[in-house]
Amino acid sequence: MPNPRTTPPPIDPSFMGKAILVVEDHEDSRDLLAMSFRLIGARVFAVGSLTDAQRAFARHTPDLVVCDLKLPDGTGLEFVVWVRALAKGRGRDVPCIALTGFEQRFPEARVIGFDAYLRKPVDLARLCNIASRLVARVQP
Repeated sequence: MPNPRTTPPPIDPSFMGKAILVVEDHEDSRDLLAMSFRLIGARVFAVGSLTDAQRAFARHTPDLVVCDLKLPDGTGLEFVVWVRALAKGRGRDVPCIALTGFEQRFPEARVIGFDAYLRKPVDLARLCNIASRLVARVQP
């Protein structure tokens, strides 16, 4: 029987087909996040570094970004600053969720431009609900 605390709840149909960029350097975590979003109907682009995240974002302009704060070649904070600068040029506000396994808080995450901040291990149901609300907020 599925655990209701870890099974993502039904998502609003407007979330179906949305493009999500997952930026996570740990392969197992990246795969789990990508699979979770695919199960609710999203198109997922999953990468493991800052450089790959910038390339993927430039190619696929996602509807949502889910990004680890610690990456092998930089930080999620650097990435969201880059996203916000690029998005302003395109006139687009892409919602971004920060993920971290660090014990300390990163208050600058929200100030810099993340819309939500979650500590690992991530509750997948909570993550999917937050993602759904953020995506719905920017839909035309």
